[in-house]
This record gives sequence, structure tokens and C-alpha cells, in this order.
Amino acid sequence: MQIEAHIKAETIKRLEEQSKLLVRTYQAELAKDPTSRATKSSRSNLIALSHTIKQIYGEATALAVANPVVFAADAAS
Repeated sequence: MQIEAHIKAETIKRLEEQSKLLVRTYQAELAKDPTSRATKSSRSNLIALSHTIKQIYGEATALAVANPVVFAADAAS
């Protein structure tokens, strides 16, 4: 059974910033070479952070963190 954690706004903001950094890194590597090891590693880091947030904080928090990151990534494209 997974319990949704009550977390502070500062924690969500920190997770958003970390996620944005990983998205920017992935986009930069993808622009250089879509098939490189660095691109695959950057993508793996994004997936790992997402899974970690879900496991520690729950699905609702993962979505709360992911939505601003997705919109920021779309705006940067």
C-alpha cells in the first residue's frame, strides 16, 4: 500500500528544478546526437527520477512535479 506523503512546497519546487535540469540536459544531448550514449543516459536519468519520485512521494506528487516540467520543456522547444 502506497501512502501519499504530505510534502512541503519547497520540496516540490526543488524536485521541479531538478527535473527541469535533467530535461534541459536531455534536450541538449538529443540535439547533438539522438543515438549517442549520452542521450540514452540523460533519458535514463529522467526516467529514474520520475520512478523515484513516484516511489517516495506517490503518484499525485509525481504528476505535480511533471506537469510544470513538461510545459517548460515544450516552451523551450
